[in-house]
Amino acid sequence: MYKAKRSLNIANAFSFNKYQSQILSLIGFMILSFASISSHALAPNPGAVCDSNFAQGSLNNADYTNLVSAVNTNNYVNIAGNASGSIPLKIKMSTVESSTSTVKSNFGVITSDNKNAINVRRTFPTPSDYTDTKLEFLNSITEQPIYLTNVAISAFDIDYAYSFWGGSNFNDYVQITGVTEAGNTIEANLQPITGSNIDYSQGLYTANTFVNCPAKNLGTACQGSVQFSQPVASINIRYTNRGRLIRNPTNQEIDFRIDNYCYAPQYIFSGTVFNDNGGLSGSPKNDLTNSFINTYKYFNGVFDNGESGIDGSALNNLKVKLTDCNSTDITGTTHQNVSDTGSYSFTVPASAVAGKSQICLIQEEPDPWSYSVDTTPNRLEVPINNSVYLYEDNNFGEVIAEQTALVLKKYQYVHQCDANLNYNNILDKDSPLNGFSINAPRQDEKVDPGQCIAYKIEAYNHGHITLTDIRITDILQKTPVESVFHLPNSSGIAASLRTTDNPTSGLVNIGDNGVIITEPFNLNNTATTTTVSKRTLYFNTKYGN
Repeated sequence: MYKAKRSLNIANAFSFNKYQSQILSLIGFMILSFASISSHALAPNPGAVCDSNFAQGSLNNADYTNLVSAVNTNNYVNIAGNASGSIPLKIKMSTVESSTSTVKSNFGVITSDNKNAINVRRTFPTPSDYTDTKLEFLNSITEQPIYLTNVAISAFDIDYAYSFWGGSNFNDYVQITGVTEAGNTIEANLQPITGSNIDYSQGLYTANTFVNCPAKNLGTACQGSVQFSQPVASINIRYTNRGRLIRNPTNQEIDFRIDNYCYAPQYIFSGTVFNDNGGLSGSPKNDLTNSFINTYKYFNGVFDNGESGIDGSALNNLKVKLTDCNSTDITGTTHQNVSDTGSYSFTVPASAVAGKSQICLIQEEPDPWSYSVDTTPNRLEVPINNSVYLYEDNNFGEVIAEQTALVLKKYQYVHQCDANLNYNNILDKDSPLNGFSINAPRQDEKVDPGQCIAYKIEAYNHGHITLTDIRITDILQKTPVESVFHLPNSSGIAASLRTTDNPTSGLVNIGDNGVIITEPFNLNNTATTTTVSKRTLYFNTKYGN
């Protein structure tokens, strides 16, 4: 029995050796037959859904190209996506290799069925080595992390290859994790795909060890899709082996796409309260070189390069509020203190301004307030466009009183109450007894009771915006000697003067004392001329007893 048994073993060994090549060829044919599977176009990721009040987006083909071009540069790439600007997204992409011996065969973009994907091809030194691809999300408006909901990702060409005689060896394994707002790392959840051989166990892998998909092909059979159940600001895609090989892996590759992300659209309104002095110091009324006139950044209502936000605004309790233009604050907002650099920003959900054609930003100045002269209105009306979510540069211009664009010069001329006095024929002189003068009478120059004093007021606009609705006031002397309004009127000018006692009652009466107030007038800007815009007004008074 023993011999017979030994004789049979010898015969079987001889028989196997004789047909070894045929058997191996048959096995190889069977494996190749299983490896050659049909490929279908990628299937929609079932997790690519958004709630009704969220904007939905995914990367377009150019986004993939731009991301790969910037990989490992530490630069964020603006994502165009397909959300019509409602998702302000930038992404930074970087890779980390577990081993310096890993052969990095490719990290690029492939196209299949007119859809781009990122291709990662590696030869790992051991089954435990990996390549991490990290994607970090940033809000392109606020430059802060943006937490996207329902982020859905698909990986392709997740397959298996093993050769008993030393050929290809790999068992693709893709682990996809994300970081939540709380800083926790979470796994993505499998989204079953009809016709897919991919299963999930802390990562994606093929459930069919005879599946070897065509390379660079976004086919359904080797598609694994996942979705995050919580908002995430970054994701990590780890490509490795499942660690079940007895030999070191050889050249293997996968592709991946970002199928979906959701974001509740938000409107952002921002601006700066700035010093509109054009970077100049001093005062226009003391500047004889016309530097204020020739510096077009001065008093132009624009936050120009070289100008700065007003430092210390918050300490002055300067506030800005966001309203519906009808005195009602936008839901969820409060009066906001302006920062120490003059900036402010409101971020509100789209639902807060739904149905509104405009909103208003209103600056609330404290009292007292050093920058008491405005170069812009304190109420800015902002039209709302449903496809535009960023409304920046809603700036408020201010200057201190000494740097106001409106400069007044007052001249006086003492005369004998000439009823036919022609103001235009009176020359400027050093002494007010000889002509219009900015000087007061000297001690040896007397003004006698019953004499008249004519006044000339020159109003200059040194700025680069038109000044509107200007009113000039001048108080007539009451004590120790009363001064009253007197003839002659200046044609078309003095006739428009009124008193504060009853400013709407009509013309100032001859012989009245009080406060002279001009009718409103405008002064054009000096943006297109080297000469200052100017208006001259006259009125006459009689010096009492």
